[in-house]
Amino acid sequence: MRWVLKFIKEYNFKYWIANIMIVLGGGISKVFPVILLGEIIDKGIYQNNFSSIPYMFITSISMYFIGRMLTYFGILIIDNVRFKLAHKLKVECYKKLNELDQLFYQENSLGELNTRLTTDVNIIHHNVCFVIKQSMSMLTTSILAIIYCLYINPILTLIILIPTPIIAFISSKHIKNSKNLYTEQRESLSDLNSYIQENIEGNRLVKTFGTEQKEIDEFKTKNRKVKNKNMNIQNVNIDYNNKVTFLSYCMQLLLVIFGGIFVIEGNTTIGEFIIINSFISTIKRPFIELSGFINEWQQFKVSVSKVRKLLETEPKIKNIGNLELDNWNDITFDNVSAKYENKQVVKNINLNFKPNKTYAFIGEIGSGKSTIGKLLLRLVETSNGKITINGIPIYDYTLESLRKNIGYVSQTPFLFSDTIANNVSFGNENLTKEEIINYLELVKADYVFNLPYNIDTIIGENGVSLSGGEKQRLSLARAIAKKPSILILDDITSALDFETELDVTNNINNMKYECTKIIIAQKILSVKNADTIFVMSNGKIAECGSHGELLQKNGIYKEIYDIQTNSMEECIWK
Repeated sequence: MRWVLKFIKEYNFKYWIANIMIVLGGGISKVFPVILLGEIIDKGIYQNNFSSIPYMFITSISMYFIGRMLTYFGILIIDNVRFKLAHKLKVECYKKLNELDQLFYQENSLGELNTRLTTDVNIIHHNVCFVIKQSMSMLTTSILAIIYCLYINPILTLIILIPTPIIAFISSKHIKNSKNLYTEQRESLSDLNSYIQENIEGNRLVKTFGTEQKEIDEFKTKNRKVKNKNMNIQNVNIDYNNKVTFLSYCMQLLLVIFGGIFVIEGNTTIGEFIIINSFISTIKRPFIELSGFINEWQQFKVSVSKVRKLLETEPKIKNIGNLELDNWNDITFDNVSAKYENKQVVKNINLNFKPNKTYAFIGEIGSGKSTIGKLLLRLVETSNGKITINGIPIYDYTLESLRKNIGYVSQTPFLFSDTIANNVSFGNENLTKEEIINYLELVKADYVFNLPYNIDTIIGENGVSLSGGEKQRLSLARAIAKKPSILILDDITSALDFETELDVTNNINNMKYECTKIIIAQKILSVKNADTIFVMSNGKIAECGSHGELLQKNGIYKEIYDIQTNSMEECIWK
C-alpha cells in the first residue's frame, strides 16, 4: 500500500482528508440516527413526551444529511485521486516498457505485459481508494456501534458478540487459504491472454497449416484452467459466506432471546433493544462482506506485486552515456565477445568500419552474423572486449543519439496498423508525399501504387494485409527515409523473389545519399558487391575480403558460392 501511495504523494493530503470525511460521514449517517431513533422511542413515545419528537426527528434527519454530504464529497475527492493514480501508473508502466531492452521482451509475453498495463492497473485504481474507503468506513461504523452498545448494555452486547472470535478465526483462515488461489488465478489469466494475442497475430499461419481445431482445443484447455481457478475461489468464498452467515444468525438469535429477557426484566428499554437490534447488522456487515473484500484485496496485492515488479525492473542495457553522437569516422570492435541468453554467440571479433563503405556478413543460421548489428545498436551487450566510435567507448554515447545514426531493418519487420505513408515516415514526420513515393520506388514497392488508396491505404495490424516480401520492402523504405549514417540490413531479401531481390540490391548499392551499409545475409547475391565481406562461422570471423578475393581462397565462402550457383542459372553471377 505504501508503494502505491508514493504515486499519489502530491495528493496525499487530499487522499487522507477524503478518507477522514468518508469515515466521519459513515459514522454520523449510520450511527447517530439510530441512537436518536432509540431516544425518540424511549424519551418521546414511551414517556409520552411528544413535544420532543420533532426536535429529535429533525436532528436525526440533519445528522443523516450531514453524514451523507461528508461521504459524498469525500468520494468525489477520492475518485479524482484514483483516476489520477491510474493515469500516472499507466504512463509510468508505458515509459518503463519503452526503457526495457530486447532481452526483457523475449522473457515476457506481450499478453502478460498487456495485462500489467490494463487489468492490473485498473484493479489497483479500483481498490486503492474504493475498497479501502469502503472497508475503513464500514469498520469504523462497526466499532462505533459496538462501543455504544457496550455503553447502554455491556452484558447483552458481550452475549451477542460471543460468535465474533469464531468468525475472526474463520476469516483469518480464509485470508490465508485464498492468497495462493488468487495468485494462481492471475497467472492462468495472463497465460490465456498471451495465448489469445499470439494466435490472433499468427492467424494466417494457423489457417495455412489447417490447425484451427488444434488451436481451439488448446484454447479450451487454457480457458478451462482459468474457469477452474475462478470456481475454486468461488467455492472457497461460498464456504466462508455460509459459515459467517450461520454465525451471524446465531448473533441475531442471541439478541432476540437474551434481549427479550432483559426487556421483560426491565434491564433494557425498548429503545435500547431497538438500537442494539439495528446495530447488529452494522456489526455483522464487515464479517459478512469480508470475502468480497478479501477477493478485492488479494487481487489488489497480486496486481501491485506485478506492476511493482515491472516498474522496478532495471534494463540490462543501461543508458549511462552523456555524449551526443553527431558524426563518426571510425568504429572498432576490439576482441569483442557476446552472450545471448547465456549462450556465446560471437567470440573475439575484431572489426573496423569506415564511413560510406559497404560491409557484408554471411554465414549459416546461428553463426553470429546478426549479432554484429545488434551490438552496434546496443540491443545486445558485449561480454568481453570493447566497441569504440571515434576512439570513445560506445557506452559513453547516449542510446538515443547512437540509434538515431543507425537505420535497422530485420528479417521480420514490424509495421503499425496505419497507412503506408505513416509507416514510411515513422520517426520522420516531415517527409513529403513525393519523398515517400521516391523511397517506395527505390525499394521496388510498386505494389503500393495498385492499392485502393495508394500510400494512404491502411495495412492493418502489423501489416496483416501484406506478404512477407511486401513488409520487408516497406520496412526498408522506412529505414532509408531516416537517412542514417549507418544502414544495417539483416537478411531483408529473404522473402523476395529473385528478380525483385536483384533490383532491390542494385538500388541499395546505388543510393544517392552516402552512408555506411552493413549487409547481413545468407545469399551471395546480396553481399557480393560489398567492399569487404566477413564470413562467420561458430561465432568467429573465418574469412574476410572482397568477393573476388574470397573466391580465390577456396574456403567457406567458395563452398557457399558453389552451392548457390548450382541451384541457379550461371548468368546470375556474371
